[in-house]
Amino acid sequence: MLKALLRFFKHALTHLGAALPEKALHGLQMALNYMKLGRWMRTQGFRFPRRFQHREQVFETVASLVRDRQVLYLEFGVFKGASMRWWSQALKNPASRLHGFDSFEGLPEDYDEMGGKYVKGWFSTGGAIPQIDDDRVRFFKGWFDQTLPGYTPPEHDTLVINLDADLYSSTIYVLRALRGHIRPGTYIYFDDMSRPDHEPRAFEEFMAETGLKLRPLAADVTLNNAFFVCEG
Repeated sequence: MLKALLRFFKHALTHLGAALPEKALHGLQMALNYMKLGRWMRTQGFRFPRRFQHREQVFETVASLVRDRQVLYLEFGVFKGASMRWWSQALKNPASRLHGFDSFEGLPEDYDEMGGKYVKGWFSTGGAIPQIDDDRVRFFKGWFDQTLPGYTPPEHDTLVINLDADLYSSTIYVLRALRGHIRPGTYIYFDDMSRPDHEPRAFEEFMAETGLKLRPLAADVTLNNAFFVCEG
């Protein structure tokens, strides 16, 4: 009886799926993604002491700790430079450096599913690099696997990494490329945790590969934007 009911339910779902527009299916998929994210955080043992309404409040949690230090701020996925401008204003030490990495050609592959808008080429600026009035800011234009191999981090006291690369492939590449520079006291921020097969997957694999322990510091209320600190 139970198996028959289950078959009927699955049958009904196929008809419902056929009738719904892709936008509605995408909304249902995102709702499921946020539930999966909550479960993933629990499975990893991550509990955030602070959760905020806005991303900038998550940023401020770490900025307040490192504002006057000699910070190397690395951002992967710059787009139009909103985050870079925020950190340029937040970091006060003149010896700090802010380096942004982006192709400025958009996503190298599709990111979304079920009718979402984030397809290959999304986030393209047509090659235009943001103009930021801060001599400490520098941009490295190109795909990560083109720019990171020849990159030498400048001297710094504290490393802050902003991962807004969205895709699993991009995120895991950056984490592995920076492995030698991630040490206790390094801060790592993930900007889009709501697709479990992308940033969370890369993060989990990186922790398993390296044995590094990262402690959650702050997130927004949705857990989509999250800051961690490496404890070794």
